[in-house]
Amino acid sequence: MADSQIALDAVIRKAAKIGYETTITGALLTPRDLPATSSAPDLERLRQHPEQFTIVDVRNATEAREPIFANALTIPLPELRERATEIPTDKPILVHCAGGYRSAAGSSIVQAALPGATVYDLSEAVTTFQE
Repeated sequence: MADSQIALDAVIRKAAKIGYETTITGALLTPRDLPATSSAPDLERLRQHPEQFTIVDVRNATEAREPIFANALTIPLPELRERATEIPTDKPILVHCAGGYRSAAGSSIVQAALPGATVYDLSEAVTTFQE
């Protein structure tokens, strides 16, 4: 789902880059009027107090050897559907990968698996946290 055809095409290309294009069963444009929501994490709060988040790293095991966040829970994206219930829900959940593509899919998987949990996708902002 996207707000323009250009954005929708980009989402489909991103899904193809991570091997999920065969799971797409439909592609929709969002309605013009949507309620105001905030799905972006407070980056300054994350910088100052990462312990206030349950951070989930969806990179593969070889990538995650060099953690971006201390104490992140590493669950590679291909395992996330089966392992999502391992994620504690007592704090907001922040999903990240290396560049932002897999975290979008990962945050959707987590949100679907843990209804009621607050789930954020760090997306491309992850690059500002990498050394």
